[in-house]
Amino acid sequence: MNAKIALAAGMAAILAAVLAIPSQAAFAATVNITIVPGASTKTNDAFSPNPAQANVGDTVIWTNKDGALHTVESGSGGTPDGKFGEKPDGTPVLIPPTKTLEFKPTEAGEYPYFCSLHPAMVGTLTVAAAGGSTGGNGTATMQEGTATAQLDGKSYTVTSKSATSKVTAATITAGESVNVAFDKAGEMEVTLPKAMIDGIQSVTANGQTVQFTSTNSTDSTTIKFTAPAGATSVDITGTMVVPEFGVIAALVLAASLVAVIGVARFKGQAFGFRL
Repeated sequence: MNAKIALAAGMAAILAAVLAIPSQAAFAATVNITIVPGASTKTNDAFSPNPAQANVGDTVIWTNKDGALHTVESGSGGTPDGKFGEKPDGTPVLIPPTKTLEFKPTEAGEYPYFCSLHPAMVGTLTVAAAGGSTGGNGTATMQEGTATAQLDGKSYTVTSKSATSKVTAATITAGESVNVAFDKAGEMEVTLPKAMIDGIQSVTANGQTVQFTSTNSTDSTTIKFTAPAGATSVDITGTMVVPEFGVIAALVLAASLVAVIGVARFKGQAFGFRL
């Protein structure tokens, strides 16, 4: 009997110990960031994803997939702040090609970082409190945004999905581009109606080309891109951007004149006149 009681007490102690483990340890994830090929010639696109998302307690791993030596030091403006990427003596940890650097954040916040060998290479790691905006599997919770662009009395709805950002406004420059504004930079998925813009060709932010991928449906195009740090909007160009009403009217008038001239010429020939 005493043996059974002792066994039950032991099992209860084990269960209590398991329940006492902090939830962030139970749900810690690995967040991978790549130092991309050709990184030494890049800026805020030298790291992917950028910005990256993590939770307190996660393991963040930078992998050097470039052919050059790099570092990843926390700080900004080329000045390290000592939070990660340095040895105890304050010198940067060098990351040869194919090698990695690990960091386990213990505090929520935004961690800017850079490569001390190529200071133009910059990135941002956003860390949420355990159980915060990113899930235990390292997948960020998506938030949606909506904006309406108007031109000549017509409205066009632009939507977004992102773990960090959301669309706040959209403006049409007739025949040229669509400007989409958002609350903060980050990885975004933006859907635009084809009646507003079609055949999307380029995305730029602050005059810098932004890489994107696109998916087409019957009446809309969804593009995925990472808005660089500091950007609050992107300009999107396409083969067709809804023209101003005046342009449409001019085209209709021109077509009508061509039709009238054609009819008049036909009738003139029918009656023996030459136009």
